[in-house]
Amino acid sequence: MLWWNFVLVVCLGFGAHADNSHETGVGSKTGSLTTSCPCGMSKKGRIVGGTKALPNEYPWMVMMVKGNSMDVLCGGSIINTKVAITAAHCVHRLRSNTKLNIIAGTSDVNKPGQIVPVSSWIKHEAYYSPEASQTVNDIALLLLAKPLQFNPNVGPVCMPTGNYNLKNKWVKLIGWGQLGGFLPSTRQLMETDVRALPSRKCQKEFSLKAPQTQICIQAPGTGACMGDSGGPVTYLDPETNRYTLVGLVSFGSGFCDPIEPTVTTNVAAFLPWIKSKISTLGCQKVSRRKLRNFRDIVFGG
Repeated sequence: MLWWNFVLVVCLGFGAHADNSHETGVGSKTGSLTTSCPCGMSKKGRIVGGTKALPNEYPWMVMMVKGNSMDVLCGGSIINTKVAITAAHCVHRLRSNTKLNIIAGTSDVNKPGQIVPVSSWIKHEAYYSPEASQTVNDIALLLLAKPLQFNPNVGPVCMPTGNYNLKNKWVKLIGWGQLGGFLPSTRQLMETDVRALPSRKCQKEFSLKAPQTQICIQAPGTGACMGDSGGPVTYLDPETNRYTLVGLVSFGSGFCDPIEPTVTTNVAAFLPWIKSKISTLGCQKVSRRKLRNFRDIVFGG
């Protein structure tokens, strides 16, 4: 079977129905836990199954490009004004002198956004990928040469601060990936809802090397390629009514098979590593929950 990770696409299915899909005004209304953090706020939400995102609906989403190119290399997410997060395989083969930029504040590749140079990147020291299906520690930080200017179209995603039992929960994937196995990438940001799979099924499917640091996602229905390597998988936290970053697209089936799940990096499992590399995560959402072990973070205690 052909696997991929150093490419732009991830294979998922359209036609999903989210159990957290009544999202109108995400961030404008508070959940059971109030927070003053301006993170994870979507401009507008609705039931989505593989459709175009509204203009600048997800202000934390950025595209990675080389130099002046407008071809999307990978996706990423804004953590704070000086740092974005992506997958390690997105930068693994880049030379240190590569001119890398991120573009924020636009959902259309053909429309202007904030272009900010990446001064350097930090790839996880234990990143390992002898082949895509054996990839582990697929996470990297992009350090920006100048601060992003936050506005309604540009802002951070919430970082996880506690336990999420994601088993069989619906999460959201966005990206500029292909609409089919051999079709060109879309120029308009797309979104779809996917389901987080139980760890046992994921482990059986992939024989994962580090299942506690990875999350499998799958969308039932007809197949479609949608999403960028390194792009975000977010969960609408019912306590705060904010989107929280739970995964980074890592690898999946090479031919966009809707039956095959996709593996993402579990962001919560790498919080200690992230905090050891940057001075601040910026404004995180408030939560009463305490961070326990990695298994609890993903699949409950």
